Amino acid sequence: MKHTHRPLALAALALALALVRPSAAQPDERTLTLLYRDKPPYSYTEDRQPKGLLIEQSRAVLAAAGITAQMEEAPLKRIQLELQANERPLCSPGWYKLPERELYARFSLPMSQDLPHVVLAGPRAAAAVHAHRSLASLLADSTLRMAVVDGISYGSELDALIRQQTPAPLRATVTPVQLTRMLGAGRADYMFMDREDYLWLSRQGEVSKKLGAINFPDLPAGLQRHMMCSKKTPEAMMQAIDAAIRALGMPKVPQP
Repeated sequence: MKHTHRPLALAALALALALVRPSAAQPDERTLTLLYRDKPPYSYTEDRQPKGLLIEQSRAVLAAAGITAQMEEAPLKRIQLELQANERPLCSPGWYKLPERELYARFSLPMSQDLPHVVLAGPRAAAAVHAHRSLASLLADSTLRMAVVDGISYGSELDALIRQQTPAPLRATVTPVQLTRMLGAGRADYMFMDREDYLWLSRQGEVSKKLGAINFPDLPAGLQRHMMCSKKTPEAMMQAIDAAIRALGMPKVPQP
């Protein structure tokens, strides 16, 4: 958002919040638990403090919405189970809005926009993977085996392609960097990786130089990321979050 528009945006946000806040709101209606996963550069804990791109975005949004956040790192499966249990107001940043998730959760407006994934090729199959000129051609090659992180979504389009793969992908309940190590050890031939993950892990020296990154022209467009909340999160709070997201000019256009 251009700096000259900021006063107008903040005024609009103040008006929106005045409209959505209940006149007799209780103090705990302005407090929210925010669970985040260990997934740098998006969210992680350093020196006992939450850090990362999604943490910075969430702090800005919740502060603008007048909501006090209690942030806590938690494993991916625990976050999903707590949202499904719906026992308290609870949110988690950085989730794709998928039909199966909308059955048990509610979503904010989008806060960020991903770039397309990249494909990482393992050293033993690098030549065979690079020989393909499109993702469609690669996926049709039954001599090559894909590896995926189990329990996450790569976006509805890639998820559907993954389910159709022959041979069945190697599924591992690990972090992306752990999967790259498995790929480097020859357990599979290629994998998908979020571009921000790849750039950050490369800078940290966590991605082996033996793994080449490929940008196929037909990779699906990157998806938008939302704050995913339990259905017990009050409607007024969700409206305040959405008003803040609009006023802050999110999502920003990603830079390749």
